[in-house]
Amino acid sequence: MYVPKHNQIEDRAALLAYMRAYSFAALTTAGAGGLMATHLPFVIEEASGQTTLLAHMARANPQWRDFADGPDALVIFMQPHAYVSPRLYDGRQNVPTWNYVAVHAYGRPQLIEERADKIELQKKLIRQHDAGYLTQLAELPDSYIDARLAAIVSFSLAVTRIDARYKLSQDKNPAERERIARELEAGEDSVAADTARLMRKHS
Repeated sequence: MYVPKHNQIEDRAALLAYMRAYSFAALTTAGAGGLMATHLPFVIEEASGQTTLLAHMARANPQWRDFADGPDALVIFMQPHAYVSPRLYDGRQNVPTWNYVAVHAYGRPQLIEERADKIELQKKLIRQHDAGYLTQLAELPDSYIDARLAAIVSFSLAVTRIDARYKLSQDKNPAERERIARELEAGEDSVAADTARLMRKHS
């Protein structure tokens, strides 16, 4: 990903917080059938400086067959974003643009095949999104759980490289940045408001 110097971010903790906040991402792979992408909810873990992404997809989805022989996969986290009008700049000789945050994580996916590990991954996803469901999950019969597990492919991805672009009007003067942030906050678009929040945090 092209990342101009003024859009770079090196803060690892901030990147992890971002990926966790916007954890529904696109897994892209290149295999014998060409490029493929699947949109998935991820669990993001960090231990001893190693970031690991965890997810699962339908077994009927052929993309998982790219894992063994293909090159590194790419997981794209891409939220939030917002249009920026040139009327918000000081000068009239300006053009429209788009503010956004994007993080690209690279690594080789590895299948998770042990039943206990697959169940633990599902519990991690549930804790992340709907912890109250864990009690109901525990009451489900093993036969039902096993049928569901058989229908999915679970995997982990040890991240070997991260590219991040925080394009948040850092190249504009403070008055312009404040004007843009207020404009994005003023509407009813929550995604634009999230963009403004990140502008204030990182610009």
